Amino acid sequence: MPRAFRVKDEIQHAYKEANITLIPKTGGFFDVEVDNVIIFSKTEKIGTPVERFPEVGEIVLLLQKAGYPT
Repeated sequence: MPRAFRVKDEIQHAYKEANITLIPKTGGFFDVEVDNVIIFSKTEKIGTPVERFPEVGEIVLLLQKAGYPT
């Protein structure tokens, strides 16, 4: 869960009004969903060409690319 907390903190820092919910899962899942759209999925390789966790700042960059200005 430490990576999830890091990503949550990054999003909260960039988007002060964001409502962020962490939902624990088993099996190596790591998804970031915004307005019912998955913008990053470790296992489904959405937002990434390989199965991996997001790099520092990557989720905020994906949010900006998706049209969510900081």
